[in-house]
Formats: sequence, C-alpha cells, structure tokens
Amino acid sequence: MRSRTLNHIYFALLLILIFCGNSRAADEQTTEEAAPPHFNIGILTDGPIFDGANFIKKFQKEIRNVAEKEYSVSFPKSLSRQADGTMGGVKRQLNSLLNNPKTDLILALGPLASTEAIKRTEPQKPIIAPFVIDAEMQKAPKDGPGSGVHNLTYVDLGIPFETELMEFRKLVPFNTLAILVDQRDLKANPNMVKTVKSLGFEHSVTIHLVPVGLSGTEAVQNIPEDTQAVLVSPLWQISSKEFSSLSNGLISRKLPSFSMWGHEYVKQGLLATNTPADLKENLARTVSIIVQEILLGEDIATIPVGFSKSSKLTINMATARAIGVYPSIGVMLGATLLNEEKKEISRSLNLTKVVQSALSSNLDLSVEEQKVAAGSYAVNEARSPLLPQLGIASRGRVIDSDLAKIGQGANPERAWTAGASATQTIYSENEWAGYTIEKYQQSGRESDRDSVRLDIIYDASIAYLNVLRQKTIELLQKDNLQLTQANLERASIRLDTGVAGPDELYRWQTKVANDIQIVLREESQTLDVMQNLNRILNRPLLEEFVAEEMDLSDPMLITGNQLFYTLFHNPRDFRDFQQFTIKEGLTASPELKAIDADIASQERLVVKSKRDYWVPTVSLQGDVEHYLSTSGDGQRDEDFNGLDDTDWSVGVYASLPLFEGGRKSATMSKAKIELNRLMIQRKSFEERLSQTILVASNNTRASYPSINLSRDAAYAARLNLQLVTDSYVEGIKSIIELLDAQTQALNSDLAAANAVYNFLIDLMGVQRSIGNFIIFLPEVEQQEWLQRAKNFVQ
Repeated sequence: MRSRTLNHIYFALLLILIFCGNSRAADEQTTEEAAPPHFNIGILTDGPIFDGANFIKKFQKEIRNVAEKEYSVSFPKSLSRQADGTMGGVKRQLNSLLNNPKTDLILALGPLASTEAIKRTEPQKPIIAPFVIDAEMQKAPKDGPGSGVHNLTYVDLGIPFETELMEFRKLVPFNTLAILVDQRDLKANPNMVKTVKSLGFEHSVTIHLVPVGLSGTEAVQNIPEDTQAVLVSPLWQISSKEFSSLSNGLISRKLPSFSMWGHEYVKQGLLATNTPADLKENLARTVSIIVQEILLGEDIATIPVGFSKSSKLTINMATARAIGVYPSIGVMLGATLLNEEKKEISRSLNLTKVVQSALSSNLDLSVEEQKVAAGSYAVNEARSPLLPQLGIASRGRVIDSDLAKIGQGANPERAWTAGASATQTIYSENEWAGYTIEKYQQSGRESDRDSVRLDIIYDASIAYLNVLRQKTIELLQKDNLQLTQANLERASIRLDTGVAGPDELYRWQTKVANDIQIVLREESQTLDVMQNLNRILNRPLLEEFVAEEMDLSDPMLITGNQLFYTLFHNPRDFRDFQQFTIKEGLTASPELKAIDADIASQERLVVKSKRDYWVPTVSLQGDVEHYLSTSGDGQRDEDFNGLDDTDWSVGVYASLPLFEGGRKSATMSKAKIELNRLMIQRKSFEERLSQTILVASNNTRASYPSINLSRDAAYAARLNLQLVTDSYVEGIKSIIELLDAQTQALNSDLAAANAVYNFLIDLMGVQRSIGNFIIFLPEVEQQEWLQRAKNFVQ
C-alpha cells in the first residue's frame, strides 16, 4: 500500500517536472519567435555630397518607419561608405560591401553608385539603385516590370533629357541650350555625350554640356556666350551658397533656366521645374517599400522599377521678371507660382492709406472743395453792399454856349472835372436778406462737401475691401484648379490600375479646362477692382500696388469687432443700439444739415418778403466834384458869380416801393410754399435715413455671426474632402462623390472668405449711414463714441 502511494507521488513529481520543463522550453521558444529578424543595411554614396547627412537620414527614416513593426534594421557606420567621386572608387566600395559578411542589403544612393550597381549581372547581395536618372540612356537591365537580374532592383526616375528639353521649350523658345551636369556624373556616363548630341540633332538645338563642380560662379563662366537657355541637372556637390551664386549669375546674364531635379532649385532662383516639391520624400518612401518587399521574401528581380511621380510645373515669377521672360497665361494658370507678388512694387496700400489718398486726391471731392471755396467769396460778395461804397470819377464835357451863359458858371461851356462819391446803406432788407441767405447756402455747400467726403471714404474703403476679396477669391480658384489637376493625376493612376475607365479621365480633363476659364475670369475681375480703386484715388489706372491683407484682428477694426461681438452676445441690446445709431445719424448727417441750411435760407426769404411791404431802404450818400479845367462861356468865377471849383452834397435817402404789379404777394406765397416743401422733404429724408441706418445695422446682424459659422462649415468641408479623396484613391468612392466634395469645399471656402469681407463692408455701411467713420477717428474719440453707445444701451 505504502509502495503504491510512493509510486503515485513519484509519478506526480515526474509530471510536474515534465510540465515545468515544457513550459520553460515553450517560453524560450516564444521569446525567440518574438524577436524580429535583424538586417544590416549598407549605404554607398558617390562621394562628398552637400548636406549628405540629411540626405541619407531621409532614406533611413522612411525605411525604419516601414520596417520597424516586422523587422529590426540598422545602418552600421562600418557599412556606410563614401566613394571618391570616380567610378573606380565606387566600384571598389561596392565590392567591399558585397564581400562584407555583415551586409544584408545595399542602398546605392547616388547616380554613380546606381550606375555601377545596374552593371552587376548577378550580385551576391541584394542591391537597390534608386538613382537611375534615365534607364534607357544608362542601358539599365529590364525584364517585364522588374530588372530581371538576381539580387538587383533599381528606381527609374524617368527624367530623360529629351522630356525636360521639350517641357522647357513650352516656356521659352531657344536654339542653343547649355546643360549643367555634375562633373562626376558626366565622367561616369560616357553615353551622355552621345545621347545629348543625338537629342540636339533631333530637335535642331545646339547643346553644350557644362560640367559643374563646387563653384557656382565658375559654372556660369563656363557657359558659352551663344547660350539662350540653361537646363540644370542634379548638382550633388554644390552648396546652397554656391548655388545662389549660380542662379544669380544666370539671372544677370538673362538666361532662362529649368531644373531637372529639385523643387528647391527654383526657390533658390532658377526659373522653373516640372519636378514636384515632394519628389525626394516620395523616392525615399518608394525605396522603403522596396526594402520591405525584399525583407518579406519577394523576388527582387521582379520588383517593378518604375517610379510613379506627378508632373507639377513651378515658376519663380521673381526670376521671370528679372530676366524679362513671361510664360503664357495658359502655362502659368496650371502652375505653382513662387513670388507671384512683385516685391519691387514700392506702392503699398492699407485701409488707412487708401482713405487718406482718396481724401487728398479724389477729383469729385476736389470739385466740392472748389464749390466751397467759391462759395466763401459769394458770401463776401453778398455782404459787400452793406459796407461803405466809395467811387471816383473824372469827366470832360462840352455844352451849348447858350446853356453855359444861362447857367452863370454852374455849367461852363467846356469843363473837365474829377469827383468822388460815397454811399453807406443804413438798412436794406434786400441786402441783409441776400447776405444772410448766402451764408446759409454756404453752410449747405459745406454740408454737401462733407457728404461727398463721406461717400469718398465709403467708396474707397469698399473698393479696397473688394480688391482684397477678389484677390482671395482668385487664390481660392487657383487652389481649386491645382486640386483638380491633382485629381486628374489620381484618375490617371486609377486608369493605369484598372480601377477606372477613360471616361473618368475625360471628366477630369473637362473640369480642368473649365476651372482654367474660371481662373481667367477671376484674374480679370481682380484687374477691374484694382483699376477701379486707382480711379477713386486719382492714380494711373494701370499703376500696380500691393494690398495689405486685413481681417478682424486688424487694430483698425478692433473697435467695431468688439462692439458687435458684445451686441450679438446680448441680442436684447441690439434694438437699443439701433436707436442710438439713428440718433447719432440724424445728428451728424450732412445731408440733413444741407436741408436745414436750405430751410433756414427759405425762412429768411419769407421774412424778407413780409418786410418788403413796410420796411424802406435807407442809405447815406455823399458826393464831391472838383473842376480841374473850364473854358468858353459860363466859366466859374468866385468873385463874379460866387462859385468856386468844388461842389459837394450829403444826404439821407429812404425808398419804399408801394406797388410792383403784385410781385410782393407772389414772392411771399412762393416762399411759403417752398418752405413747406423743404420741411416735408426733411421729414421724408429723416425717415429714409433712419431706415437706411436700420438696414445697415440689420445687415451686420447677419454678416457678423456668419463669419464663424462659415469658417466651421469650411473646416468640415475640407475634412470631408480629404476623406473622400483618400477613399477615391483607394477605389471606394466614385468620381461623382469626389466632384461633389470638391465643389462643396470650394463653395465653403468662398463663403468663409466672403463672410469676413461682407461684415467689413456692412460695418462701413453702418458708419456711412450715421455720418461718422468711427474706425478712422483718433483713439480717444473712438472710446468716447463707444462709451456713448454703451451708456445709451445700458
């Protein structure tokens, strides 16, 4: 019994030991399986490369991002090789990496390294050659989509000289072309000279191959004098500073230039490129995917060598202006334009400058200023009869001798006299009424000028805001055109992969053409509004200017923004604010002041017509006449007839017409009716002005809240467009759904832009209607106005 029990115990212990042993083995096996396979990747570069560290890191980063979940990859320093810039040096370094037992895979990062790699018929280690510039020229192996060579694949960048030459010729015509080539690439590719010579013969172009080393200045000096255009291939050794010297040298020689490689070349001063901005990133991403496929066990010889890249024309407009080369409108419309705004334009405008310029030079306002100036003299003219009137005269006469004798010296037969007269109106109702009425009319002319001044401020402000609005709309339409072109490229990819048919491609091509027409119309509209602003400012219509952008954060608009923000967050105050604006508008309105001046003039005319019945005109007059010479009969002789040579008189005169055929009665009746008409007109204008103020403020009630609402809608539409675009690329969404999403996004962006400018224009309308542009007042007066508004509302 005891023996059986011990057996059971031993058996149980044995099972436990077996179980524990199996568990430990299973754990060790699981640990070993959890560790991802490790690969060492060697990197070979041609030689010294400017910014080579960052260049290599770009590829390393993409490879790690793709492989890190399934594999462990490293880039040992011992496997990072830099050749000496010669094919011999590249060959030695490549052989060293191939023979190194630590090497699992090799990246040939450079045209020389890639050229040497594609010569290998059966390398013992996998090689990726990403820098095959022109597979046909370099005679790269190809069998179906892949290289067909064991352990070898490459990336055919598809940048042949012929394609770039033809694209360049679409921009500028030329018969003599210089191609700048890295001197290492030129030495390593003897077929390049033959290819270029054949290319020149085929296209009737004289081509000069110019090797480039480290100096940009030297490269420009080596370009032949007869060169008309320059094609720039990848220049691996040249620094940014030297490349700036290169581009500046080309500009100084007025040579148009085209980059075969590197969107940044155009940023640094070359004229144009068809290379997309993300070419290097896409290449690094493509290489990382190839690495992943190799690590997953794909047959490297069958991996496709094609490189899918878009073609996106970019033009540096600053360079175009500097060398005097302007591509056609059709070419520029589909391109990305760098430095489109002319920095050399010295005339820069903002809202304040626009208003100041309009007030100082607008012709309509100048006309009103002249009316006011002339009116001031009209007031003085009307006052002049009330002031002393002095006059002098000289007269020579001859009368009949009989009359002279009878006059006994009072009227000599021949006499030459000199005299003076003076008159002072003591009271004249006509003269006083005319003077008073003219002063009222001058007040009316000043009010008319103030009204025109407000109109000029309003028109200039609206014209400027319309320039900003139209430039924004033009930019959005251009962005939409570029989006359509991108979708056309996506449709082309879908067609190549069999996801879509040719009808989809045609649909996008049609939309591109339609979008180009829209952009052309918007550009014309931009020119129209800019020229209209120049007219208001009395500037040459074709004069260019830079319009400074503005939004609600602009310091000038903070006052209005804060006010309406407060009102719309407490809507019950809005009605009180409208009452306040009506009160302010009726007080400040120059149009009402002009009508009041007319009423005052007419009231004085009524008083004058009443006084005409009983108030005489009273004046004081004095005359003096001196006889300078007399002859003939009837001469003056103080001793004989008591007459000396001087006569004078002084008198007070009063006159009152008693009957003028009913003129006084008719004048009074007419004056009273005219006065009644003006009173009615004033009442009517008050009502219309009050309504105008209410309409203007009601507009802001809708336009101000629309700003945030439309921005939210635009943001949502953009997110929706991104989702639909991604789904379209993956074949989930149709072209109709993408077109709808794109149209919705565009309309939402347009609505968001319009919302801001609509409010700003409505804000100007409120200020014009109340007769006072608050945003142009000094800060102290702005705050006083705001405080009055708050006090009234509270």
